[in-house]
Amino acid sequence: KQWYQRRVRVSCQLKTCLLESSRVVGAPAGESNFHIFHLLMEHIGSNGAAYPFLADTNHTFALKVSLPSIQNSLMELGMAAEEKEHVINILTAILILGQVEYQSEDDGIGVRIVNPGVVKQVAKLLGVAHSAMMDCLISTPHVSGSRSILMKPLSYDKAISKRNSLASYLYLRLFNDILMTANSNMEGDHAGEEDLCLSLDIVDGYGIKGGDLNNFATLCANYSNEKLHQMYVQHVLTQPQELYLQEGLDWDPIRIPDNRGTVLLFTDIQPACLIDCIESECEKPAETTHFQTYDAFREISSPYFMLSHEEENVFMIRHYIGEVSYDASNFNRSAKTGLSKDCKRVMNSSKLAIIQRMFPDGAPTEWAKGKSSMCVARGYVNAVNSLLKDLKNKFVSFVRCIKPNLSSTPRLVEDDVMEDQIRSSCLVETALIKQNGFAFSSDIVSFVQRYKCTHEEDMFRRCDGDWRMAAERICGNLQIDQYSYFVGLSCVFIKDSATVLHLEKKRDDCMDIIVTKIQLCWKRRYINRKLGPHLRAVRETLANADRTRKIKLPKLDGPFSHKINDYLDRIYRCWWAACKIKSLKPEERNKVRICVTSHSAFNGELSNHYPKASKPMNVKKLRLRADYIENPNFGSRISQLLSNTAENSAHGSRMEFAAPINRLNRRHVVERGHLVLSNKALIFLTQKFELYPQKTIFLQNVKSVSLSHHVDTMCVVHQKEVGKDMVLDFGVTGVYHTLPEFIALLFLSCRRLGTRISVDVFSERIRYNNSRKPNVWDELSFSAKKDKNSKPGASLCQLKNKVVIFYGGRDVLH
Repeated sequence: KQWYQRRVRVSCQLKTCLLESSRVVGAPAGESNFHIFHLLMEHIGSNGAAYPFLADTNHTFALKVSLPSIQNSLMELGMAAEEKEHVINILTAILILGQVEYQSEDDGIGVRIVNPGVVKQVAKLLGVAHSAMMDCLISTPHVSGSRSILMKPLSYDKAISKRNSLASYLYLRLFNDILMTANSNMEGDHAGEEDLCLSLDIVDGYGIKGGDLNNFATLCANYSNEKLHQMYVQHVLTQPQELYLQEGLDWDPIRIPDNRGTVLLFTDIQPACLIDCIESECEKPAETTHFQTYDAFREISSPYFMLSHEEENVFMIRHYIGEVSYDASNFNRSAKTGLSKDCKRVMNSSKLAIIQRMFPDGAPTEWAKGKSSMCVARGYVNAVNSLLKDLKNKFVSFVRCIKPNLSSTPRLVEDDVMEDQIRSSCLVETALIKQNGFAFSSDIVSFVQRYKCTHEEDMFRRCDGDWRMAAERICGNLQIDQYSYFVGLSCVFIKDSATVLHLEKKRDDCMDIIVTKIQLCWKRRYINRKLGPHLRAVRETLANADRTRKIKLPKLDGPFSHKINDYLDRIYRCWWAACKIKSLKPEERNKVRICVTSHSAFNGELSNHYPKASKPMNVKKLRLRADYIENPNFGSRISQLLSNTAENSAHGSRMEFAAPINRLNRRHVVERGHLVLSNKALIFLTQKFELYPQKTIFLQNVKSVSLSHHVDTMCVVHQKEVGKDMVLDFGVTGVYHTLPEFIALLFLSCRRLGTRISVDVFSERIRYNNSRKPNVWDELSFSAKKDKNSKPGASLCQLKNKVVIFYGGRDVLH
């Protein structure tokens, strides 16, 4: 059993209904003992022939684990290292206990132990007194008429039975103690909150065991499988057909094989049931250790139970897979699991805490209590019924496994074996019902309440509260065949599971919208409640503030306050910038527009490659290159030159940009001059305002512009014609936004002429060609350190066809 809370497993618990402890002293023919004993033998390098409990077992399989791994697992389950060694000692004592040999006394009264050294070794491993262990194995306490306790000798058969019972009980109590330790370690914080958690129960059953002759443990296991099969038939086969008929479906009932008679044989038939007969036989103080089948089962009257007339102590039960035979010879030993009180007292007196914990009923305070039940059959039946009652209150799913053969041989399929299993497991009937029936069913009220959100809000109101009509409308809007669903009197059926998945997806989409609306309403209410006073204070501050000066807004304290404060500051900066721009003259607004265009371009697409251009713009200190145009010393001469050349060439008639720059010629020599951007061309003028046609680039020939994120003042303008690139440096202006402004205006001017240019950002080097030759390429290489031989203040050195630029300072080509 596992408990889940919010889809996280919070606890786990392991249970067992029947531990076949009788296997310790005598495994069924052809089967092995518990694997832990074989692991112990493998660890000490023995084949187990010296131990009677393992001598006659069949151990031909390969063990996939080792004893040290088991010990590590015990420690992971919460067991102390000391107790881990005690567990190995107890298992060893169980095997050695089987070596105790008895011999009848000469007078025929009582027995004596042939090898007392073995008993001494067992007592040492279990931490009990040697004398107490000897008395426990050969005698039993008896209360005389004077209320004194006398030790009554045991017969040979009873001594063997008591020794075997002690060995079986040691293993049973040890297993339960380890299980209790594991459950205690896996128990979460859900104690007392089971109703708030979801639980997952996993029941693993082997299936009906056949074979030649079966023992008591197989009988109990087959009973649990009969109950599980009955539950399977009821949930998967019977209940759906009954529901189809009740809801008015045109359904031809499919006949289902019923195993109710076999289940009643075990617990509920008159005048006597099988479990009652076994229990009454175990409680008889008989001297023999064997069942007398005829005496035990003579009152059973059922067509599903038969006594064998050919073999003694053999009976047959008609299970749902067919007749199975059982050998009742050892039922008395297997069904009787009681241990005498003197054995429990000896075990409780052990020095080992784990054994004292295993036998709490051996404490002196428990001695006066009545006799416990001597048969586990009734307890096992009660445990199975309790388990199935718990499962009936849950959503149950079944997994049926088919064995390809009975010999456990890989890659071997026996058709007759599989056919018998398919027939007896009712898989054919299951397939027919699933094929002709419906994969999904739900009551109408739950169906409408779950899926009404997928339709109009007033859909249910327009149905006048008729749940059946509302379910019809929901199913009718699914755009499926009318035979793929059915709305009954109280239930809705859908044949295809894909339709249910589509309906669930549609519901999830609608629920997302609803949840989003609820969250928005909640956020709005929360903001009004928590931020209302603060927003009113901000509003009053802005109403009374001087718009020509920046002010500081009131700050909010509390969780997530820094995000709210940053958000309000951004809004305020935008509002103040808008107010500042509105106060400018129209011609000044145009300058701001151009600069903001360039600034936003470098803060947007190029910000990841050009981090130095992402600094915030200061509007008050804004200086545009348009001011350079209006300078009377330079701007008038440039305007006059441009107007004179416009008559005979296509240099343009309107200036967009002008600035002093440095230009790198094809001999890698720096030329200082002036750069003019007109509406048609990019013109380079010498310091004396001389114009050379070869130093002019027409905008329709511009291909792209290359930048480096190391230097924020340099660029290379590439032409479509190879060999005419222009290397420019704007560092002489001393104004930070000159290069972004130039590129933005160049981009806009080219776009007005119908030319698209690209802006490429490089890291270490920029290749260019200004040699007037198609195959001669140079490159600008950027370095953070200057050469040792370079002069102080030098920032450029010429190495053949490479120009190295040191970007440690702001001046690059000075």
